[in-house]
This record gives sequence, structure tokens and C-alpha cells, in this order.
Amino acid sequence: MRTENASSVTEYLSLVEEISSAHFSKDLRHRVKQEGKILYRGQGQDFPLLPKIARENEDKDPLSKELYMLSELRIRGRVHRDFSQLDVWGLLTLAQHYGLATRLLDWTRNPLVALWFACNERDSKNSPHVYILLPHWDIDFLDRDSLNETSQHVGISILRTRFEDSRVIAQDGWFTVHSPSKKYGKFIPLGELYHHAEGMVKVKINPSSKHLILRELDTLGVSYQTIFPDLEGVCKYINWKSEGFSRDGSW
Repeated sequence: MRTENASSVTEYLSLVEEISSAHFSKDLRHRVKQEGKILYRGQGQDFPLLPKIARENEDKDPLSKELYMLSELRIRGRVHRDFSQLDVWGLLTLAQHYGLATRLLDWTRNPLVALWFACNERDSKNSPHVYILLPHWDIDFLDRDSLNETSQHVGISILRTRFEDSRVIAQDGWFTVHSPSKKYGKFIPLGELYHHAEGMVKVKINPSSKHLILRELDTLGVSYQTIFPDLEGVCKYINWKSEGFSRDGSW
């Protein structure tokens, strides 16, 4: 997997543009898959690209656990949302965005949103990273009209949302859908196998630049209140802004 470094929003966006232009260049037309979208994922740490359901190693059958939790969500969550019009992938989308452990891994089409997620964690020891997933032959779109059950899914696919929630819209959310590898009998982190890694780029963000990057992103309209367009997002945004509040009422 190619690795790059960035210490500012400008440097990061220049890198994103260079990667995109290179991937879709005429010189690579016959060597790489050029249909599809470039996806971005920000992480506060450089941990393996596994969905949350697969990180809990003590569970011998994580997919059965996922089915149980989705069933519970339909029962307990209907007081808050109407799930009747959602297919299983729409239900998984909502579940993932509100914290349930699923087989989905969050991505976005917006590189600035990914950068915000990478830099937002407060721990000074964090090592923020942005992963860039380029269109390539071994990961295709999930055909959600044909796959009616999660048990029918194999390998790794890209799930395009149907804008099931305001958070999904605000974050331009997409997902990768993960199932255990039949060859290895377990979940394999995305990027660990060569045929996936060659279609990915890892951008290391300078940890000492996190606070400056967040301020720059706020100027560009990317913040708590835009990424989480609800009262929780507003309150977290005010908390963040108030950290620089002075006695004279200025920032």
C-alpha cells in the first residue's frame, strides 16, 4: 500500500488531487479499473481496516450476533424510527451510523470529512490517518436489489447508501461491506491482501497539526455541527469553539 504524509489541509488536498488525477489518467486506462468513486476514511489511529463486529475476537460467531442485534434494533428502535421501508442494507446503514457493531466500515466521498474524523480525536498520542480507496477490480458495488439477506454476501463490497438519514447525507457516507473470507475462514482487514492494497493509499497526518487542521476545516464549513446535523452536533461544536473563548468574549 502506498503511503504519503500531510501536515495541512492544503497539502492534503494537493495530495488527494494528485492521487485522483494519476489514477484516472489515460496512461493507466488499461491497467486499473476506472469506473466508480474514490472513497476516504479517517481514523485517529492506524488500526486494521476491520468492521466493528469483527474486532471483538471473543465472539465465535459475529455474524449471528449481528443478526440478533439487528432483530433487537427493529423491536427496540421502532419507537424512534420507522424501519418498515428499509431493506436490510438500509437498516445496517442506520445501525452503523448510530453505533451498533455491524459488518460495515464507514467511508465518505468527501476527503475533508475523512480528514476531520482523522484529526477530531483529542488524545495527543493519536496518530491520525486517512485511507483512500481507489476503484479497482477486486471490490465491486453491492447489488442490494439482488442480495436480500446478509447471509448471501461474500467477500468485500462497496455499499452506496440511499441517504437513509441526515447524518449519512451530511457525511456523504458510503460503506464497505465485509464478510469472512472463505479461503481463510475469518475476516481479513481491507488492505492486508495485495490485490486490495494496490488499490489503496494511506496518508499519515502530522499529529502536531491536528488543531490547526480542525480550525482550517471549520473555516471551510466542516465541523461537528455540519457532520452531525442535530442538537448533539451543535452542542459539541459549541464545546469545541468555547475551548478558545477568552474573557473579553472573543476567540
